[in-house]
Amino acid sequence: MEEQRKNKKSEPVDWLLEALTLARYFDSYGALFDEHQREIFEDYICNDMSLAEIADREGMTRQGVSDLVKRISRKLHEYEESLHLSERTEQAERIISELQNRIMQYEAPDTVRTEMKELLRQLMNVL
Repeated sequence: MEEQRKNKKSEPVDWLLEALTLARYFDSYGALFDEHQREIFEDYICNDMSLAEIADREGMTRQGVSDLVKRISRKLHEYEESLHLSERTEQAERIISELQNRIMQYEAPDTVRTEMKELLRQLMNVL
Protein backbone atom coordinates (compact mmCIF):
# COMPACT_ATOMS: atom_id res chain seq x y z
CA MET A 1 0.00 0.00 0.00
CA GLU A 2 3.05 2.22 0.16
CA GLU A 3 2.61 2.77 -3.57
CA GLN A 4 -1.05 3.72 -3.07
CA ARG A 5 -0.11 5.96 -0.15
CA LYS A 6 2.41 7.77 -2.34
CA ASN A 7 -0.18 8.14 -5.08
CA LYS A 8 -2.64 9.52 -2.56
CA LYS A 9 -0.23 12.36 -1.82
CA SER A 10 1.86 12.83 -4.95
CA GLU A 11 -0.68 11.87 -7.63
CA PRO A 12 -4.06 12.83 -6.18
CA VAL A 13 -5.96 12.68 -9.48
CA ASP A 14 -4.75 9.14 -10.26
CA TRP A 15 -5.41 8.11 -6.68
CA LEU A 16 -8.92 9.56 -6.78
CA LEU A 17 -9.76 7.74 -10.02
CA GLU A 18 -8.48 4.45 -8.59
CA ALA A 19 -10.34 5.01 -5.31
CA LEU A 20 -13.57 5.70 -7.22
CA THR A 21 -13.08 2.55 -9.28
CA LEU A 22 -12.39 0.47 -6.18
CA ALA A 23 -15.42 1.96 -4.39
CA ARG A 24 -17.62 1.07 -7.38
CA TYR A 25 -16.24 -2.49 -7.44
CA PHE A 26 -16.68 -2.70 -3.66
CA ASP A 27 -20.37 -1.85 -4.10
CA SER A 28 -20.68 -4.88 -6.37
CA TYR A 29 -18.41 -7.37 -4.60
CA GLY A 30 -18.00 -6.11 -1.03
CA ALA A 31 -20.31 -8.79 0.35
CA LEU A 32 -17.72 -11.40 -0.66
CA PHE A 33 -15.39 -10.18 2.10
CA ASP A 34 -15.82 -10.67 5.83
CA GLU A 35 -16.93 -7.83 8.09
CA HIS A 36 -13.40 -7.07 9.34
CA GLN A 37 -12.04 -6.80 5.78
CA ARG A 38 -14.98 -4.65 4.66
CA GLU A 39 -14.58 -2.26 7.57
CA ILE A 40 -10.86 -1.73 7.00
CA PHE A 41 -11.24 -1.32 3.25
CA GLU A 42 -14.14 1.13 3.61
CA ASP A 43 -12.21 3.18 6.14
CA TYR A 44 -9.15 3.43 3.92
CA ILE A 45 -10.78 3.89 0.50
CA CYS A 46 -14.18 5.40 1.22
CA ASN A 47 -13.61 7.25 4.50
CA ASP A 48 -10.06 8.40 3.64
CA MET A 49 -8.58 7.24 6.93
CA SER A 50 -4.83 6.74 7.09
CA LEU A 51 -3.15 3.37 7.50
CA ALA A 52 -1.92 4.50 10.92
CA GLU A 53 -5.41 5.49 12.10
CA ILE A 54 -6.85 2.14 11.06
CA ALA A 55 -3.91 0.20 12.49
CA ASP A 56 -4.26 1.96 15.86
CA ARG A 57 -7.97 1.27 16.04
CA GLU A 58 -7.66 -2.37 14.94
CA GLY A 59 -4.56 -3.20 16.96
CA MET A 60 -2.65 -4.03 13.77
CA THR A 61 0.54 -2.77 12.18
CA ARG A 62 0.40 -0.25 9.34
CA GLN A 63 1.98 -2.92 7.14
CA GLY A 64 -0.77 -5.37 8.07
CA VAL A 65 -3.46 -2.87 7.13
CA SER A 66 -1.60 -2.02 3.93
CA ASP A 67 -1.30 -5.68 2.94
CA LEU A 68 -4.99 -6.27 3.61
CA VAL A 69 -6.06 -3.26 1.50
CA LYS A 70 -3.76 -4.38 -1.33
CA ARG A 71 -5.16 -7.91 -1.23
CA ILE A 72 -8.75 -6.69 -1.29
CA SER A 73 -7.98 -4.22 -4.11
CA ARG A 74 -6.39 -6.97 -6.17
CA LYS A 75 -9.35 -9.30 -5.55
CA LEU A 76 -11.85 -6.59 -6.53
CA HIS A 77 -10.05 -6.08 -9.84
CA GLU A 78 -10.00 -9.86 -10.41
CA TYR A 79 -13.72 -10.19 -9.67
CA GLU A 80 -14.59 -7.38 -12.07
CA GLU A 81 -12.33 -8.76 -14.81
CA SER A 82 -14.10 -12.12 -14.51
CA LEU A 83 -17.70 -11.14 -13.81
CA HIS A 84 -18.11 -7.55 -15.14
CA LEU A 85 -20.95 -6.83 -12.67
CA SER A 86 -19.91 -3.24 -12.09
CA GLU A 87 -19.59 -2.58 -15.82
CA ARG A 88 -22.99 -4.15 -16.52
CA THR A 89 -24.63 -2.20 -13.72
CA GLU A 90 -23.19 1.04 -15.10
CA GLN A 91 -24.50 0.20 -18.58
CA ALA A 92 -27.95 -0.61 -17.21
CA GLU A 93 -28.01 2.66 -15.27
CA ARG A 94 -27.14 4.62 -18.42
CA ILE A 95 -29.92 2.87 -20.37
CA ILE A 96 -32.44 3.50 -17.59
CA SER A 97 -31.43 7.16 -17.48
CA GLU A 98 -31.93 7.44 -21.24
CA LEU A 99 -35.33 5.76 -20.95
CA GLN A 100 -36.32 8.21 -18.22
CA ASN A 101 -35.35 11.11 -20.48
CA ARG A 102 -37.39 9.69 -23.35
CA ILE A 103 -40.40 9.07 -21.12
CA MET A 104 -40.40 12.75 -20.22
CA GLN A 105 -40.48 13.61 -23.94
CA TYR A 106 -43.15 11.02 -24.74
CA GLU A 107 -46.61 12.48 -25.16
CA ALA A 108 -48.70 10.14 -23.07
CA PRO A 109 -51.18 10.65 -20.28
CA ASP A 110 -49.50 11.58 -17.01
CA THR A 111 -50.67 8.33 -15.44
CA VAL A 112 -48.88 6.27 -18.10
CA ARG A 113 -45.70 8.32 -17.72
CA THR A 114 -45.90 7.98 -13.94
CA GLU A 115 -46.31 4.20 -14.23
CA MET A 116 -43.37 3.94 -16.63
CA LYS A 117 -41.15 6.03 -14.34
CA GLU A 118 -42.15 3.86 -11.37
CA LEU A 119 -41.21 0.69 -13.27
CA LEU A 120 -37.81 2.19 -14.10
CA ARG A 121 -37.33 3.18 -10.47
CA GLN A 122 -38.10 -0.40 -9.42
CA LEU A 123 -35.60 -1.67 -11.99
CA MET A 124 -32.92 0.66 -10.61
CA ASN A 125 -33.57 -0.73 -7.13
CA VAL A 126 -32.97 -4.25 -8.45
CA LEU A 127 -29.54 -3.20 -9.68
